[in-house]
Amino acid sequence: MAYKNIVVVGAKGKLGAPLIQALLSSKLADFTVTALVRKSSEYAAPENIDTNRFKLARASFDVHEELVAALKGQDAVVLVFTANQELYPTTKAILEAAIEAGVKRIIPSEFGCDELPMTDGLWMPKRMVNQMIDDAAKKNQITYTAIRNGPWFELAFELILGFNLKAKTVLFYDNGDRKFHTTTVASVCQAIISLLAHPDKFVNQIVHIHDFFVTQRELLDLVEQETGSKFETSTVDAEALAARAVEGLQRGEFTQDNVLGAIRTSIFREEGNARWDVNDDSAELGLGGVSLVEEIRKLISKA
Repeated sequence: MAYKNIVVVGAKGKLGAPLIQALLSSKLADFTVTALVRKSSEYAAPENIDTNRFKLARASFDVHEELVAALKGQDAVVLVFTANQELYPTTKAILEAAIEAGVKRIIPSEFGCDELPMTDGLWMPKRMVNQMIDDAAKKNQITYTAIRNGPWFELAFELILGFNLKAKTVLFYDNGDRKFHTTTVASVCQAIISLLAHPDKFVNQIVHIHDFFVTQRELLDLVEQETGSKFETSTVDAEALAARAVEGLQRGEFTQDNVLGAIRTSIFREEGNARWDVNDDSAELGLGGVSLVEEIRKLISKA
């Protein structure tokens, strides 16, 4: 039976906002959604939203009793906030309150790639969160499902995948011919909804999903085809860049170059962390049929 009473934490973000809309428009279940925000947040309910099925709850995240009250009567809580230094303490506070409130399922703010030793310095809070939630599940206090989707296609196309559509340039990591999985925001939302609508599936598991399994060069071919323009290409040695970025992070230098360097090369180096079995969990979660060409056209139109 579907989990219908859903709390979303991170409602204002790039995944939270479309997730709320997708939940309320879903035909898989008649969801009721609560956006849980801090008391200090300036978040306001979206315009023209169904107030019978959407609620806004404010709480002090460092006051356990307030979080418990906000989570009472809820079936599941979905965490979609940024993986920064607040990830672990915020998740811990919400998890402890969810357990006391009787919440059945938590979907943590994972939504990334597989773990690699080179990214330990960046994603250690995520690993700590996953261990904490897994420990709670083993004690039968709550259940969880985490999602790994590779880079979010439309959000990562320029920041991570090397493209600059306005300048008509692309930076290849090595030869640009290593495949990686990537997923659109809409499909990540659909996967979350499928998990909530069918909570008997993937209990206490990490699922892997994707829309596209492509290389940088394959993307470039389509971009040039759709723009009718030739892009200037350059290359970078992925292993050398990875070494520099990791050394910087180990020295405590969390600069943009080091952070993005580690993220990018973890995807594109030979041992890529967004390269898993193409026969992953996507089909069972109802994903498929997204057109790569159409998604590229959308990006081009916004450039």
